[in-house]
Amino acid sequence: MAKAAQVSVATVSYVLNNVSNQTIPEETKCRVLDAAKQLNYVPNLAARSLVKQKSGLIGILINRAENEGFWKQFRYSQFINRLERLLSDHGYHVVLFSLDASSPNLDIISERKLDGVFVVDVKEENFHLISSHFSTGVPLIVVDSMIEDPLFYKVNYDYADAFTHAFASLIQPKESFLIIDSFNNADLVNHICTLSGIGRDQIHVVDEERDLKAFLEHNSDRTGIILNEFVAISAAKYVHPTSLTVICTAGCAEIAPASASKISFGDHKPEESFHLMMQLLKDPKSGPVNKYVLVKADK
Repeated sequence: MAKAAQVSVATVSYVLNNVSNQTIPEETKCRVLDAAKQLNYVPNLAARSLVKQKSGLIGILINRAENEGFWKQFRYSQFINRLERLLSDHGYHVVLFSLDASSPNLDIISERKLDGVFVVDVKEENFHLISSHFSTGVPLIVVDSMIEDPLFYKVNYDYADAFTHAFASLIQPKESFLIIDSFNNADLVNHICTLSGIGRDQIHVVDEERDLKAFLEHNSDRTGIILNEFVAISAAKYVHPTSLTVICTAGCAEIAPASASKISFGDHKPEESFHLMMQLLKDPKSGPVNKYVLVKADK
C-alpha cells in the first residue's frame, strides 16, 4: 500500500482488523484505510478467522413446514431483512438456513463455523438436536418458541401486553374471537391461546384458507383479533375489517386492512434479538437474568 509504506505491517493489520487494544494515531488509521479503499481491499475471512478464532458468520435457522400458506412464507421476511442489516453494519456475514420443521437435515450446519446462531420457530422435540451441533460458548438465541431450557435465551412478543391493547380497541371484547397463524412450536400456540383469555371454541389456528373462511362466516356477528397482518388480508375477504383488530407480528403493519385497528411491534424484535446477540458475543454471562425476553408493542 503506497501511502502506508512507512507504516509497519503489524500496524496495518491492527487497523484493517479493527483491533481495539492497540493505541494507533488517528492520522495513521486514516492513511491505512484510505490506501485500502484506493486498492479495493477486501478482507480475507478465512485468514481473519484463523487469527481471531472467529468466522464472522452468524446463522439464522428458519424452520419451515411443508406446504406453508403465504402468511407463513412472508412472516419472517422483515425480521430477517432487518436483522441481516444490523449484523452487516457491525461487520458480520449472515448465513440463512431453511430447515424442515419436522425432520431437519443438520449436515449443512456442521459444515459452517458460526460465531452465533438464531433458531426461529422450532419444535421443542427438535431443539436439542439442533443445539447439540454447536460447541459450548456459541451464543444461541431462540425466536418465536417456548423452550423450557435455562441455558438458552428466548425472544418472543409480549402477547399479554398486546392483548391488553387489542381488547381496549374492541367494541365487544367479551364476544370476540381470535385467529392466529400456526407455529411449529406447539407450546407457543398454547401460550398465546391461554394469554388471550378467549375460549378455545372461539380460537382458530390457520392452516388453510377454506377453514378460515368457514370460521369467519360462523362468527360474522362478532369482533375479532387476528395475529399476523398477512392472515388479516385473507380474513378481510370474508368479514368487514372494521370488526377486526390486527396484531401485526410480521413487521408489515402498512399492509394490514386500512379500516382495521392495528397494534404494531415495529422493528423491536430484530433489534432486541440483535442487541442480545451482541451482548452475548462480548460476554456469554452478561445476558439478562430472565431467559425469556419479551418484546412489547408500540404504544
